[in-house]
Amino acid sequence: MSDPDLTFKTTELHKLVLSRWENEGGATTEMAFEPSAEVPDLTNAELVHLRMRVIALENLMIAVLAEGSDQQRQLALDMGGYIAPRAGATQHPLTVQASHHMTDLVHRADHFRTATFATKPYKSTPVFDEVTLPAALRKEHRTKEGVWGVIQVLEGRLRYRVIDPETETILDPEHPGLILPDQPHFVEPLGRMRMRVDFYASPPDVLST
Repeated sequence: MSDPDLTFKTTELHKLVLSRWENEGGATTEMAFEPSAEVPDLTNAELVHLRMRVIALENLMIAVLAEGSDQQRQLALDMGGYIAPRAGATQHPLTVQASHHMTDLVHRADHFRTATFATKPYKSTPVFDEVTLPAALRKEHRTKEGVWGVIQVLEGRLRYRVIDPETETILDPEHPGLILPDQPHFVEPLGRMRMRVDFYASPPDVLST
């Protein structure tokens, strides 16, 4: 027969662990009781085995993220932000460190990602000429984070200036201009010209040439 006292203590201990997890993970639930049983310390051998398993799991996650999609990578970053303590919740240092560690794993996986290049844009601007080119493109502007652009000159020439780092390039039909995410830049027509901008959600294949 099972020991009722032992069963009660185990149940109370499980409740305590869940209560602490919810609170440290950013929930507003307050702990309503103190532990009724002491948790035994891990032995040195158990700590060594636990460390090895954590290292193995971390490297497995890095491998999965390295070959995963951009959506999976973003989801992992979002989850790291989700477990971070929110307003009104306990700012527990373990939760803060866990959030930072999740983000770090994603960035470590970036070093092992297989380079893949987009071959088709997900959106393009209309074709502009030296008259219809919008004023917004003639002054400093930038794409959003995670958005690449390619300036395609269909006819004539166009001056393409990047603010940071400062560069200037003359574009023509044989020389498109690459716009990096969140990079300040502007363009200037050089006489008669026709152009459009293609937008990509990942690095365009112009990078691989």
